[in-house]
Amino acid sequence: MRKYVSLVLFFGLCVLFAACHAEKSKTKKREVRDSLTIRLAVLPVIDCLPYYYAKEEGLFDSLGVKVMLKTYKAAMDADTAFCGVSADMIATDLVKACIWQSRGDSVEVVMTGQLDLYLMTAYSARIRQITSLKEKIIGITRNSSVDMVTDELLSRAKFLSTDLNKPQINNLKLRCYMVDQNQYDGAILPEPYASECEARGARRIFGSQETGLNLSALVVKDSVANRHKEDLVKLKAAYNLAVEQLNGLLEAREAALIDSTSSGKEAAALSLMRYLPDNHSIDIPDSLVKYPAFKPWTEPTDSTLTRVRKWCEERGLVKGEKKNKK
Repeated sequence: MRKYVSLVLFFGLCVLFAACHAEKSKTKKREVRDSLTIRLAVLPVIDCLPYYYAKEEGLFDSLGVKVMLKTYKAAMDADTAFCGVSADMIATDLVKACIWQSRGDSVEVVMTGQLDLYLMTAYSARIRQITSLKEKIIGITRNSSVDMVTDELLSRAKFLSTDLNKPQINNLKLRCYMVDQNQYDGAILPEPYASECEARGARRIFGSQETGLNLSALVVKDSVANRHKEDLVKLKAAYNLAVEQLNGLLEAREAALIDSTSSGKEAAALSLMRYLPDNHSIDIPDSLVKYPAFKPWTEPTDSTLTRVRKWCEERGLVKGEKKNKK
């Protein structure tokens, strides 16, 4: 009997060992396969539309680069994924890149893409210009391009950063909702959320384009950049192709909207919102969304990097460079 039990236990252990070995083999194969794919953290905003378009229309595949888009509804969630192990690359801004690099994170800026932000003020606030912002409540995301743009517009009105109440609202939809419901005086928002607020009566007071800054940044971990040097070149090429094709679609869309003989079906067919995930969270028709003219990728300018570094130092987000004593 004991011999029989021993044999059963022996064969059981063999089966368990074989199963574990098979699972490890599967995991190893999965890891090898996943290592060929770049996981890019993005937000469901129009600034990220070239990435979504390139993925949906097969531009990444056609150029031989494997990209997985991971969508987050709040920038903080995307940051957590990138700083952890869930994402290899992130569509973010130069302020965050500066902070990460200053604290010793091994990351680099691949390119500058698109980043358009707008100050939207609630209808009930009756704010028509930035000189009326003092002591108002404007929803933002702290320690980011949103925060820097907010300080930039305040300086134009000769206000201090402390002259404005800036609660942190990370979720974009919630920030939009707070303005729609007149719970805050305003918020800094990207498209299409800015257009949704405007459609509900909010005022578009200020755009980040007026600052002369393009704070967009595609940031990648150094370890990933070293493994995917050729892939990053292909990714940027796919981005530019997407920009070119999106601008062509925008021209066709505008023509269809203007054409009085159009039934509206043609313009609807040219809707670019279909490329964004969670587009059901935007409760306005595509015809009311204000799309920018998309621009090809560029390198961040020295002047922009200097301004970003200076702002981060003034806010105590990074340490200032030590000057050598003569």
